[in-house]
Amino acid sequence: MDRRTYLSTSAATIFAGCTELSGADEPDADDDRNGSESTDGDESTDGATDDPNGSDQQDDYPELAGSFDNFEDLDEWWEWQDIGFLEADRSRSYDGTQCALLTSSPESEGQVRIRRRLDEPIDVRDVAPGLALATDTDQGVVRIQLQDEDAHYLEYSTQFPGGTSLTHDNFGVTRVRGDPDLSEVVVLQVIRWFGGDAEGRQWVDDFHFVPKPERGKVLLQFHGGYEEHYTDALSRVSSTGIPAAAFVPPERLRGGESAEDDRLTREQVGELADEGWTIGVQAAAGRHLEAADADRVEAAVVDPVEWLADEGYDDVGRFFAYPYSQYSEAASELVRENYDLAFAGHSSAQGFARNPHRCSVLTNPTPEEATAALERTVRWNGITTFAFHRLSSQNERTEFEETLSRIEAHAAAGELDVITPAEMADEYVY
Repeated sequence: MDRRTYLSTSAATIFAGCTELSGADEPDADDDRNGSESTDGDESTDGATDDPNGSDQQDDYPELAGSFDNFEDLDEWWEWQDIGFLEADRSRSYDGTQCALLTSSPESEGQVRIRRRLDEPIDVRDVAPGLALATDTDQGVVRIQLQDEDAHYLEYSTQFPGGTSLTHDNFGVTRVRGDPDLSEVVVLQVIRWFGGDAEGRQWVDDFHFVPKPERGKVLLQFHGGYEEHYTDALSRVSSTGIPAAAFVPPERLRGGESAEDDRLTREQVGELADEGWTIGVQAAAGRHLEAADADRVEAAVVDPVEWLADEGYDDVGRFFAYPYSQYSEAASELVRENYDLAFAGHSSAQGFARNPHRCSVLTNPTPEEATAALERTVRWNGITTFAFHRLSSQNERTEFEETLSRIEAHAAAGELDVITPAEMADEYVY
C-alpha cells in the first residue's frame, strides 16, 4: 500500500491568505503583583506582518534568533525579594559550564521570579522566547515575560513533565498586559509557578529566541484512533479542504491484538489516508509512558514505526503523539530517535519548534478556548495545534464543529494557514 498522507498544494485548497496554563488559583504575575491585564482584543499590532504569500525563508531568520543568555553570568539576573532563590548549579548545564537553579521558599507563594534588565532594548517582534528546562516536581509551569519600559509585557508559557534532563521546550502566548512595545523590550522575566505554597526546584538554561512564521499556522489533529473520526469528522473536514491528521494506536485498531469496538478499522484508516489525512501514531491510550517499564516503553514507541512503514504511511515523515502529554526520559529519547515530530504540551501560538519532539498541542479545546487560541495565533503569528479525541457525544461534536468553523473563517480571511505535520517538520523547526 502506498497512500499519500497529506494534501499536495495543488489538490488541497489549503486556506491561506488560548487558555492560560495552570489553574485559576495562580496569583497575578504582573510586576506590581496586582496590575490589570488587557484582553487579546484590545492589543496593538506589534509584530504582525503583512506578507501576501505567508512564506518563510529558512535562510533569512531574524537577527535575534538563537541563544541569548546561557546563564554563565548570574550577576545580570536577580530574584525578587521573598519570592524564591537564584543560584548557579555547576552539576548540570545545557550550554556552558552551569545553569541557573530557581528554588521556592515558604514565603514565595509557590513561585520563583528572576529578571534581567538589558543594557539596550531588543526588538522581539519577529521571534518567540524559550528555555531549556528541568524540575524535580511532577510537572512544571514556566512563564517568560518580555517587558517594555512601561512594564507592559507579552508573556509566553509552557507546561512540562518532571524527571527529565535539561531539555528545550516550546513556549506559547498565554498573557498580555497593557500595550507592549515589542520593538523596545528592556526586561526579561522568568517565573516558575509551583502552585499554592508548594516548594520545589527549577533548572533553566539557554534563554533563546526562535523565529515566528510570517502568518499564523494551525494544525488539525485527531488522537486515539476512534471510529467517530471516520464517521463524524471526515466528511466535515473534507468539505472545508483543510488538511487533517489522525494519530492512531495501531494495536487498538479493530481487528488488532487489543482491539476495542469504538476504534477505527485498518480499512477506515486507509480511507482517511486516501482522503489526504496524515497518519501518525500514538501509544495505546491509558499507557502513560512515564510509568511503564523499559520494555513496554520501547514496544509502545518503536513497534508502531514498522506499522507505519508496512502501511505506507511514512512517505512524508513519522509523527508521534504522546498520550496525555506524559512521558519519561527514556520514552522521549526513543521518540527523538524514531520520529520526525512529536506532539505534547498545553500551549498555543508557539514559535518555530526549537524542540520538534515536543510541539505544543491544545487537546479538546472548548469553543471559548479555541477562539482565544486562534486570536493569539493570528495576532502574534504563532503556531497552534488543535487535537480532538472523542466525538461520541453531541456536545463533543458541537464543540468540534464550532472550532472547525472558526479555523475555516480565519483561513478563508487570509489570516492564517492550515498546515500538515510534514510542512511543520520541513519549514517550521529551528
